[in-house]
Amino acid sequence: MKALPSKILILTMGLLLAMPSLAFSADSTSEALLKELQALKARVTDLEQKLDKAQSDAATAREDAMKARETSGHSLKVSQELSRTKGKETEGILSEAGKRLKLYGAVEVEANWGRMKRSGGGEDSDESDITLATAELFVEAAINKYVTGVIHFLWEEGSTEPVDIDEAFILLGQTDDVPWYLMAGRIYPAVGLFESYFISDPLTQELFETQDSAVEAGYSTDWINVGAGIFNSDVHEFGDDPDNMINTYYARLQLSLPEETVPGLSLTGGVAYINNIAASGFLSEQVPDERLDSLVGGMSVMGAASYNIFSLTAEYITALDEFNAGELDYAGDHKAKPWALDVELAATPWDEWTFAVRYTKADDVFEEFPESVWGAVASWEFLPDTVLSLEYQHGDYTNDDEADTITSQLAIAF
Repeated sequence: MKALPSKILILTMGLLLAMPSLAFSADSTSEALLKELQALKARVTDLEQKLDKAQSDAATAREDAMKARETSGHSLKVSQELSRTKGKETEGILSEAGKRLKLYGAVEVEANWGRMKRSGGGEDSDESDITLATAELFVEAAINKYVTGVIHFLWEEGSTEPVDIDEAFILLGQTDDVPWYLMAGRIYPAVGLFESYFISDPLTQELFETQDSAVEAGYSTDWINVGAGIFNSDVHEFGDDPDNMINTYYARLQLSLPEETVPGLSLTGGVAYINNIAASGFLSEQVPDERLDSLVGGMSVMGAASYNIFSLTAEYITALDEFNAGELDYAGDHKAKPWALDVELAATPWDEWTFAVRYTKADDVFEEFPESVWGAVASWEFLPDTVLSLEYQHGDYTNDDEADTITSQLAIAF
């Protein structure tokens, strides 16, 4: 019985001697675990920052694409956007490759109803349809700081081509430190800018939009944009035969009030000239054999202003001389000096809603287009980058025919 207290005493002393080493072991293990937890927390924080940046970049890309379209139903023309203001960097949606390669685009689905009221006892007619109006994809490659390449793939309902290369060009310069630029390739020479809040194109664009392979040089800053270019139009003079030489040139000047000069106010005005207005897509198809006695020049004047929730745009484009009788198919045996005007007033009372009214007019278009059109449109961005628009237009023709159209559009931009 006396041996028991001795054994207890020995065991107690052994535990006391072991305590420091056990405590040291526990401290070492805790310190190692703490270091691992700190490293893991740093990795999680880094991943969260990268994820936030990726989400922010994707949101910026969608926002830039939607702003570029300005809730209109028109395909974005990159060459015209570059000609309108100083080049803005558009974020892509690719991760690592997005540093050099950017993708953005849009899809538009439309449903429309129209009624043509014939004058002089003619029979009225109705029509309606649902169409995939536009599907487009832009590929933009930053070759280096001063060189950018752009390819624009476009499909439109009724096109004879499965997918068309609408634009493809190389842009040199137009950076913060080099405002001079050279643009070469298939572009839309900016004789008209055709800004619109509507689904339907204005008469100015229907008549005078021009597309060709061209070379353009210019200078672009926040307040001034000036450019000039040349291309070989399909429409030539009879005297050019049998040669086929570069025959069309254009120049434009645009002035803008720099941002924040007057808080909430934006002002832009410009003028452009082209020596061959028949180079436009519509007029070139109306010239028999694509030959004229002499080229007819044209000019455009545009202005845009916005203050707080209101915006006003106006553009006037005209031929500067008459086409001779027989030189335009739609005019028959009459001389013609076509011109067009488009004026639009818009309001954005809420971030998701835009309302606009339009008055557009043309002359010497005979029955090919309405002589005048007025209309209204409402656009609602009910989900991010997803816009639903509803448009009504009424057109009056020179022969007293009348046309009413209602068009709805669901559009996404990415």
